[in-house]
Amino acid sequence: MKIHLIFIAVFLLSFSLKSQENISGKVVYEQVVKLEIKLEGDASQFAHMLPKERKSKKILYFSPAATLYENDKSAAQDDVSLNSGGSNVMIRMAEPENKVFTNLEDKKQVEQREFMTRTFLIDGEVKHTWKITGNQKMILDFPCQEATLEDGDKKITAWFTPAIPVSGGPESYGGLPGLILSVETGNQKQVTTAVSVEFEKVSKDLLKKPDKGKKVTREEFKQIVDEKMKEMGAEGEGGRHMMIRIQR
Repeated sequence: MKIHLIFIAVFLLSFSLKSQENISGKVVYEQVVKLEIKLEGDASQFAHMLPKERKSKKILYFSPAATLYENDKSAAQDDVSLNSGGSNVMIRMAEPENKVFTNLEDKKQVEQREFMTRTFLIDGEVKHTWKITGNQKMILDFPCQEATLEDGDKKITAWFTPAIPVSGGPESYGGLPGLILSVETGNQKQVTTAVSVEFEKVSKDLLKKPDKGKKVTREEFKQIVDEKMKEMGAEGEGGRHMMIRIQR
């Protein structure tokens, strides 16, 4: 009897490990960003008509060895046209061509960031210090657990599911015992939540490091962004480009 029990236990363990090795697919996320757009001069009359948030779609391709996070290329670009007092304001919000590749085996990352028509490549590591709170909830029928971390003055809250044993997630977040299906940053100023999960084979040609752009350190990229934003009299991380045209 004991021999049978041991055989069954070993069989179940090997089946579990084999299942984890074969897990791959893609997650589609909806990202909601709260907007704070300041207009001056003639454009100020449109301030009350501006959108309060921006929604976009992102995709995470995953396998047990690597993940790639990028824009959903099939999503349309948003243009908002406002009319008042004979003037027309066109607001164009274009998503930069950002990508994050993560090697889950050595916890190395390559991040492609676009800023002011320039493209940069940043090498990094997955080294977040998460605190698992014990709170739980369901996302897309997957049981999820809550984890938090402090990034400077920002608090990040993630919901991950051990049901998908891949240590990745949106943006550069990862390092948890399960795939991250939702991330909230900056007191919900940005919320990224999975809207679908598909298990399918992911081509190795797709899961590769981005190689477009100038190689810089994270500190160098931050300095470039800070200096440019200071020149423009603006604040922020340069994650989104926004063009405002005034036509009479």
